Amino acid sequence: MLPGYNHVRPLGSGGFADVFLYEQSMPRRRVAVKVLLPGVADNDARAMFLSETNLMAQLADHPDVLTVYEAAIAADGRPYLVMEYCPESYGRTFRTERLPVAEVLQIAVAIGGVLETAHRDGVLHRDVKPANILKTSYGRPVLADFGIAATLARSEGQEALGLSIPWSSPEVVRGTTQGTVRSEIWAFGATAYGLLAGRSPFEKPDGDNSRDAVQSRIIGRARVAPTGRGDVPASLEQLLSACLSKDPALRPASMLEVLRSLQAVEAELGMRPSPLVIPTASVIDSRHLASAPHDDSTGASQGAGAADTATHDGSTATSTTRRPRTRSRLPADRSTRTGRGGTADDAVSRADATELRTAPGARSARRRSTARTRIALVACGVAVVAGVIVTVSLATRGGGSIPTVGTISANTTADSVQFSWRDPGLGSGDTYLVRVDGGQGTTQRSTTYTLRHAATQGQACVTVTVVRDGTDGAPSSSTCAGG
Repeated sequence: MLPGYNHVRPLGSGGFADVFLYEQSMPRRRVAVKVLLPGVADNDARAMFLSETNLMAQLADHPDVLTVYEAAIAADGRPYLVMEYCPESYGRTFRTERLPVAEVLQIAVAIGGVLETAHRDGVLHRDVKPANILKTSYGRPVLADFGIAATLARSEGQEALGLSIPWSSPEVVRGTTQGTVRSEIWAFGATAYGLLAGRSPFEKPDGDNSRDAVQSRIIGRARVAPTGRGDVPASLEQLLSACLSKDPALRPASMLEVLRSLQAVEAELGMRPSPLVIPTASVIDSRHLASAPHDDSTGASQGAGAADTATHDGSTATSTTRRPRTRSRLPADRSTRTGRGGTADDAVSRADATELRTAPGARSARRRSTARTRIALVACGVAVVAGVIVTVSLATRGGGSIPTVGTISANTTADSVQFSWRDPGLGSGDTYLVRVDGGQGTTQRSTTYTLRHAATQGQACVTVTVVRDGTDGAPSSSTCAGG
């Protein structure tokens, strides 16, 4: 028994802890209580439990991290966490429900923002999988279970106390590393794949899916098969394939790179790109990232310099100092998520995410308001508190003045494929951003782009975006050729 809490029922059990549903007396609410199992409360398990507490507190302001209310020691000496109660987990539903592509993209961008935030703080989650993505009472996905997380600097020397084989990268399964940014990108890609396909990437629908069989496929030479869904666009299949490359060097270099590609897929599908929630004032310690290069070219961690931070991709980082939570379910469209052109529902769901936090009285007044308040900070050098969380949305990119590239033609020869397009009205300072298979991209002024077959593994897909004054316009439709 825990003072101030009434036991309701068990929720589940893992390798190191039990989770129970309790009702808190004051304030009255239902909470999840995670307590170490009696037989594993040794020094290593205690250290892991303490690490989870500290890491979740470190990320507490992020809207897509499970809320921890309290941490304490029970009367029998076992530590426990009191957490937000989430009635659903994607670990239970992804195998039985066909999730819409739009919902999976929204989940992926939300959870990827948590991982990018953690990486900027020098932290790896190390157990990304559908079961650790919970759904709040209001339908919002949150990332839970930082129990085996580690700092990037220490991860190489730590022994993993837990390992989820179906979602782990080949190098982690082999034991050559306990985790890097790129191994986390694998796990993230595997999780997104699982939410779409209803199985982990190297499970066979009618085959042997024992632990040993799946492990053998992960570390073997076989490439991941497509999700098998006709509604998954080729660009998303290619991104997942890149994340699940057996060679870590061929995976995207950072979560931010993956997230930008996911937003491009959303734009391709006619969705309003999901907002990225990442820190604007964190500092990435290069010592922590020595084993896994991290792309911070967006400038999103420039430090406290301005409340409106212009990033590399032209989006705007709008500061907020409290954790927003939305009351909306995840719809197929983007009407209830933060972004330009939102609906009145945004006032209820995520208006806080795009407002500059001021006095408590002003916050209360805004909560009572049913109209969406938009705040645009135009003065440079407005000081902000280090470590605030920002919402970065590609929906703010380039207004209607930035032209969009139309149809891209492809001409395949014996040793190369040349992509070409018409000039949509490039200005004197404009450039094209050419991305191959959702990669980081290259800039140029020419309306042709040649790709040697030796540089590709089969078919290559290209998108072209006009960049004006550091701001990206809308990407073109993807054109694929080669093979």
